Amino acid sequence: AGILTFLACQNNPKATESSASSSEGTSKRTAIPDPNDLIKVLQGRWQSESDTNYILDISDTQMTHTQQGKVVHQATVDVDGACQSPVCKPDSVDTSDGWCFTEMTIVEGKYRAECMFVTTCNTNQLQYRPLGGSGNSQKYKKIQ
Repeated sequence: AGILTFLACQNNPKATESSASSSEGTSKRTAIPDPNDLIKVLQGRWQSESDTNYILDISDTQMTHTQQGKVVHQATVDVDGACQSPVCKPDSVDTSDGWCFTEMTIVEGKYRAECMFVTTCNTNQLQYRPLGGSGNSQKYKKIQ
């Protein structure tokens, strides 16, 4: 399971090298992780490294954000191993060294979707940031 986790959370490391040297500006990703493997890796309870009272609980495709035990918001998660969904639009961002998931919520009757770019994911750590520059990188450690 550890090997699957490692492979699921990283794209081909050589893709980053070839992307960086590409004059075309397009991703040279050679392997796209299976979304089913990626959603499995996200499962569990994650504690924020910057605020130990902030927890992410991910069960199946449901993500619950809690602060000091109170639900902040809940979302449905859709994994995109290639960051190609319309919400993710990688435009000028090189996504060859990570993968994406979209958090989808309905707040006050309005649908909201935000793409998150995952840069680190293993059995102990999860790091992602909103794709599109609307927030800082979030770092979590696995606690369950």
